[in-house]
Amino acid sequence: MIFTYMCKTCGCSSRSRDFGTIERFVEPCILLLLSKESAHGYGLLEGLETHCGEKVDVGDLYRTLRRMEHDGWVTSVWDKKNVRDKRVYTITKEGHAFLKHAVASLKQTDELIHHLFSGYQKVYPDSNAI
Repeated sequence: MIFTYMCKTCGCSSRSRDFGTIERFVEPCILLLLSKESAHGYGLLEGLETHCGEKVDVGDLYRTLRRMEHDGWVTSVWDKKNVRDKRVYTITKEGHAFLKHAVASLKQTDELIHHLFSGYQKVYPDSNAI
Protein backbone atom coordinates (compact mmCIF):
# COMPACT_ATOMS: atom_id res chain seq x y z
CA MET A 1 0.00 0.00 0.00
CA ILE A 2 1.35 3.42 -0.98
CA PHE A 3 0.11 6.49 0.88
CA THR A 4 -1.40 9.21 -1.33
CA TYR A 5 -1.86 12.74 -0.04
CA MET A 6 -4.84 14.74 -1.25
CA CYS A 7 -6.91 17.63 -0.01
CA LYS A 8 -9.15 16.47 2.85
CA THR A 9 -11.94 18.80 1.72
CA CYS A 10 -12.45 17.95 -1.93
CA GLY A 11 -9.84 15.32 -2.82
CA CYS A 12 -7.85 17.52 -5.20
CA SER A 13 -4.07 17.42 -5.11
CA SER A 14 -3.40 21.15 -5.69
CA ARG A 15 -3.86 22.43 -2.13
CA SER A 16 -1.41 22.43 0.73
CA ARG A 17 -1.30 19.14 2.58
CA ASP A 18 0.17 17.86 5.84
CA PHE A 19 2.83 15.33 4.89
CA GLY A 20 3.94 14.74 8.48
CA THR A 21 1.41 12.07 9.40
CA ILE A 22 0.49 8.61 8.19
CA GLU A 23 -3.20 7.84 8.34
CA ARG A 24 -4.08 5.10 10.84
CA PHE A 25 -0.46 4.80 12.05
CA VAL A 26 -1.76 4.39 15.59
CA GLU A 27 -3.25 0.94 14.87
CA PRO A 28 0.05 -0.87 14.24
CA CYS A 29 1.53 1.06 17.18
CA ILE A 30 -1.22 -0.25 19.47
CA LEU A 31 -0.75 -3.78 18.16
CA LEU A 32 3.00 -3.58 18.69
CA LEU A 33 2.48 -2.53 22.31
CA LEU A 34 -0.09 -5.29 22.85
CA SER A 35 2.24 -7.88 21.32
CA LYS A 36 4.55 -7.21 24.28
CA GLU A 37 1.80 -7.46 26.91
CA SER A 38 -1.93 -6.92 27.40
CA ALA A 39 -2.83 -3.43 28.56
CA HIS A 40 -5.66 -1.09 29.49
CA GLY A 41 -6.37 2.12 27.60
CA TYR A 42 -4.47 4.56 29.78
CA GLY A 43 -1.44 2.25 29.75
CA LEU A 44 -1.62 2.28 25.95
CA LEU A 45 -1.81 6.10 25.92
CA GLU A 46 1.48 6.31 27.79
CA GLY A 47 3.11 3.63 25.65
CA LEU A 48 2.02 5.23 22.38
CA GLU A 49 3.69 8.51 23.27
CA THR A 50 6.83 6.90 24.73
CA HIS A 51 7.47 4.15 22.18
CA CYS A 52 5.75 5.32 18.98
CA GLY A 53 5.84 9.11 19.26
CA GLU A 54 2.06 9.23 18.92
CA LYS A 55 0.09 11.54 21.22
CA VAL A 56 -3.51 10.34 21.01
CA ASP A 57 -6.70 11.79 22.46
CA VAL A 58 -8.22 9.37 24.98
CA GLY A 59 -11.60 9.37 23.21
CA ASP A 60 -9.95 8.64 19.86
CA LEU A 61 -7.96 5.82 21.45
CA TYR A 62 -11.06 4.08 22.80
CA ARG A 63 -12.91 4.51 19.50
CA THR A 64 -9.90 2.99 17.71
CA LEU A 65 -9.76 0.10 20.20
CA ARG A 66 -13.48 -0.60 19.71
CA ARG A 67 -12.99 -0.61 15.92
CA MET A 68 -9.96 -2.88 16.26
CA GLU A 69 -11.98 -5.24 18.46
CA HIS A 70 -14.79 -5.23 15.89
CA ASP A 71 -12.21 -6.06 13.18
CA GLY A 72 -10.94 -8.98 15.28
CA TRP A 73 -7.43 -7.58 15.89
CA VAL A 74 -7.85 -7.29 19.67
CA THR A 75 -10.04 -8.77 22.38
CA SER A 76 -10.89 -7.25 25.72
CA VAL A 77 -12.03 -8.36 29.15
CA TRP A 78 -12.99 -6.42 32.25
CA ASP A 79 -10.40 -6.44 35.04
CA LYS A 80 -12.42 -5.95 38.24
CA LYS A 81 -9.52 -6.44 40.67
CA ASN A 82 -8.86 -2.71 41.06
CA VAL A 83 -10.91 0.06 42.66
CA ARG A 84 -12.06 1.04 39.17
CA ASP A 85 -12.95 -1.58 36.61
CA LYS A 86 -10.61 -1.50 33.62
CA ARG A 87 -10.96 -3.05 30.21
CA VAL A 88 -7.77 -4.93 29.33
CA TYR A 89 -6.91 -5.43 25.66
CA THR A 90 -5.03 -8.35 24.11
CA ILE A 91 -3.81 -8.82 20.54
CA THR A 92 -5.35 -11.71 18.57
CA LYS A 93 -3.91 -13.95 15.85
CA GLU A 94 -5.60 -11.69 13.27
CA GLY A 95 -4.00 -8.69 14.99
CA HIS A 96 -0.55 -10.25 14.67
CA ALA A 97 -1.21 -10.87 10.95
CA PHE A 98 -2.37 -7.28 10.42
CA LEU A 99 0.67 -5.95 12.29
CA LYS A 100 2.98 -7.97 10.05
CA HIS A 101 1.22 -6.60 6.94
CA ALA A 102 1.27 -3.02 8.27
CA VAL A 103 4.99 -3.17 9.06
CA ALA A 104 5.74 -4.47 5.54
CA SER A 105 3.68 -1.64 4.05
CA LEU A 106 5.33 0.98 6.27
CA LYS A 107 8.77 -0.38 5.37
CA GLN A 108 7.96 0.11 1.68
CA THR A 109 6.75 3.66 2.43
CA ASP A 110 9.92 4.34 4.43
CA GLU A 111 12.06 3.23 1.48
CA LEU A 112 10.13 5.50 -0.90
CA ILE A 113 10.46 8.47 1.45
CA HIS A 114 14.20 7.94 1.84
CA HIS A 115 14.52 7.68 -1.96
CA LEU A 116 12.77 11.05 -2.26
CA PHE A 117 15.06 12.57 0.41
CA SER A 118 18.12 11.29 -1.42
CA GLY A 119 16.93 12.79 -4.72
CA TYR A 120 16.07 16.06 -3.01
CA GLN A 121 19.55 16.33 -1.48
CA LYS A 122 21.10 15.79 -4.93
CA VAL A 123 19.06 18.66 -6.39
CA TYR A 124 19.39 20.91 -3.31
CA PRO A 125 22.71 19.94 -1.69
CA ASP A 126 22.87 23.06 0.54
CA SER A 127 19.38 22.53 1.95
CA ASN A 128 19.01 22.05 5.68
CA ALA A 129 15.42 20.83 5.24
CA ILE A 130 16.37 17.19 5.82
